[in-house]
Amino acid sequence: MKFIRYYIGLGFLLLLVGCSKDFLEVKQLKSLQVPHTIADFQAILDYNFAPGNTAHTLGANGSDEYIITGTRWAQLATETNAYLRDVYVWSKQINMLQYEQNKDWNRAYVYIFYANHALAGIEAIEPAGTEQAAWNNVKGSAHFFRAFHYYALAQQYAFPYMKDADNRNGLPLRLEPDVTLNVQRSSVHATYEQMLKDAEKSAALLPAETKRTNYIRPGKAAAYALLAKIHLHMEAYEKAALYADSCLALRGQLVDFNTIGATDPAKQYDYAFEADNGVTNPEVLYYAVSDNGYATALNSIFKDRAEFNPSLLALYGAGDLRYNVYFRPYIDFDDYRFLVFKGSYAAYGYFSGLATDEMYLLRSECNARTGKTGKALEDINLLLKNRIAPTHFTQVTETDTEKLLKLIFLERRKEMVFRGTRWEDLRRQNKEPQFAQTLVREIGGQRYELPPNDPRYTWPIPMSEIDAGRVEQNPR
Repeated sequence: MKFIRYYIGLGFLLLLVGCSKDFLEVKQLKSLQVPHTIADFQAILDYNFAPGNTAHTLGANGSDEYIITGTRWAQLATETNAYLRDVYVWSKQINMLQYEQNKDWNRAYVYIFYANHALAGIEAIEPAGTEQAAWNNVKGSAHFFRAFHYYALAQQYAFPYMKDADNRNGLPLRLEPDVTLNVQRSSVHATYEQMLKDAEKSAALLPAETKRTNYIRPGKAAAYALLAKIHLHMEAYEKAALYADSCLALRGQLVDFNTIGATDPAKQYDYAFEADNGVTNPEVLYYAVSDNGYATALNSIFKDRAEFNPSLLALYGAGDLRYNVYFRPYIDFDDYRFLVFKGSYAAYGYFSGLATDEMYLLRSECNARTGKTGKALEDINLLLKNRIAPTHFTQVTETDTEKLLKLIFLERRKEMVFRGTRWEDLRRQNKEPQFAQTLVREIGGQRYELPPNDPRYTWPIPMSEIDAGRVEQNPR
């Protein structure tokens, strides 16, 4: 009866979150059967997180990695996704009826439901000695998935974490599979504390090495990476560096861009990385992708629609192989020349998982902030040695903390382009005046600005959630 109640609840979930019809496809019925074994709950996780889409669409459209043309801006006014006009200029008044089309909130909570269901189910099973590793993997994975998706949600719908001041605008923390429960918003501090609890449990339970053929399942290194990211936002830099240490001790390999034909004209049109869930990319710790819908502009970069932000492209200097690895030229049917992004660790999709290059950058930043300048330089130089042609590579020797941090932030922007991390980096860096910046759009003869620490760095919660759950809306 207990599990039947869960699936009755799932029916309510579909109504509450307004999922699209693909959630109801016939093959999905496999995951709606009443599970009762460890293998059943592992199958639920494998099926529903294979791989999961992460909640990054709003932040990707609101950040400064690409720009929409005036022509495309005008076209959007007559389309059903016209709310993207509001998102693009950080409007205080977003068309909330159309905004319901955005899947970030609803889909993330569907994933959280599956994680909660697996946790509730696995706790009811007493594993035999030979089943302990499989039991641990289910429980550890479910804790990881819940933390991972709450983390992504927090970067869009919760206010930024402030170390010395809590804020009531955190997330509703659903920790049980009963979706009929009315869960109110938690504070920002409580939201991050829950992420930490889940990620810590996953790190204790997950295996030290996942199979080389499957990075859709997280391992201990991925859990350590997630813990490092959470602590980074909490300004706990010593702890973030230690978790990055633990992650990189297990999986620390980098791809040398000098060895993958970055400057070979015969390979300029090839996607740099295979669409194989990270199997052939040693940097991938956990494989996930952003919803391609986030790139309504990015997926349509051609004449009169959108283009990469010129200020971003200008950052790649001579000998920086990332420019060739990440971008390729294209000429369309009317001889219009433009660039195409080809550097995702998901090939045709947009990688938004966890990778070792981010961990080196994170550890470098944390060591710089805590006075360990030598270690910070070791990491940034190791990364750049694998990204810059030998004829142009020079060791970074900067010892001034502020200047070194600015250099690390610059490398984060160039290295992790289109991974969905730019928005969260802006949010946390804006808390420090020396690193803060104002985003500017100029379109249709009008100038739009998003100053540091503006409430509009946190997106509205869908009205369907506000109406159904009496959850308080974010101020703008």
